[in-house]
Amino acid sequence: MIARFVTTLVALIALAGLAQAQSKPVRPFTFILDFLPYGEYAPFFTALDKGWYREEGLDVKILRGAGSGDTVKRIAVGQGDVGSADFSALVGARANEDIRVKAIAAYFRRPPHSIFVREGTGINTPRDLAGKTLAITPGNSHKTLFPLLAKLAGFDAESVKWVTMDGAAMGPALITGRVDGAPFFANHEARLQKQAKTQGQTLKRISYADAGFDMYSLVLFAKDDVIAKDPEPLRAFLRATIRGMKYAFAPEHIEEGARAVIKLNPEIDLDAAAGATSVASRYALTEEVTSGKVAIGQFEPARVERSRDIYSEYFQLKRKVTPDEIVTNDLLPQRK
Repeated sequence: MIARFVTTLVALIALAGLAQAQSKPVRPFTFILDFLPYGEYAPFFTALDKGWYREEGLDVKILRGAGSGDTVKRIAVGQGDVGSADFSALVGARANEDIRVKAIAAYFRRPPHSIFVREGTGINTPRDLAGKTLAITPGNSHKTLFPLLAKLAGFDAESVKWVTMDGAAMGPALITGRVDGAPFFANHEARLQKQAKTQGQTLKRISYADAGFDMYSLVLFAKDDVIAKDPEPLRAFLRATIRGMKYAFAPEHIEEGARAVIKLNPEIDLDAAAGATSVASRYALTEEVTSGKVAIGQFEPARVERSRDIYSEYFQLKRKVTPDEIVTNDLLPQRK
């Protein structure tokens, strides 16, 4: 009788604790991506799926984006709490329009910009792109930064012919040989290779980062006044997100992370999503992170200034912003 009473009491206490945990108030929190949901965003969807944001007191909604510039503007007018965007868009918005937003964590620590070419065409290095015909979309940052790629590789950027087309047409144009190369972020490789395979082709990726590009790319950011006046939800978001990065970007969890994205976006192909997750992990967890020199998400002053200088020059920005205007490490859960 006593044993049964104790067992029942323990069960009631456990249920009461569970009910209390479930009734813990959570705060609505909106995260806006820079583009469509895909494998590179696996850490966010993993943290959402596993309840890690909720554990931090946040009811997170992840919204798809329509480009970095659009996401910057949406966060600036209060449509979301945190956004993801290319660092160049953030620097440009501050320099040209004085939009008061600031990066709170680094996500891609190198640019994933790449030129894809067909195997067997003799194009094996950036220098081999000289004189070739490349596809491009209007306003594409691959073209804006291409002169630096050419400078690093030692060839004339003006020798390249650009053919403007819709983004959806670039892959087919490359695979069928209508152009010699096409620009995509590295995380699209699995998807492109799958398309190429159906046509008996194999693609090769020429990486801007491998050629010497050493600046921040995708970052997480928020409004200046929110950072100053209400930082705790931002800290909570980063704690859960970094937990998601450690988990979803671990080699043994790549497919699981991709499935977390697909769970809310069933139209996505699993192989392509897993490939994008794998590639993204290498751009997020670079050598300085894996070696322990810096923490996940942490900005390094020298790389911030180098990134700012390159974007200021090649995007022809109106002024050179100060590092304090565009980044902060103060909200990260761990700092070195």
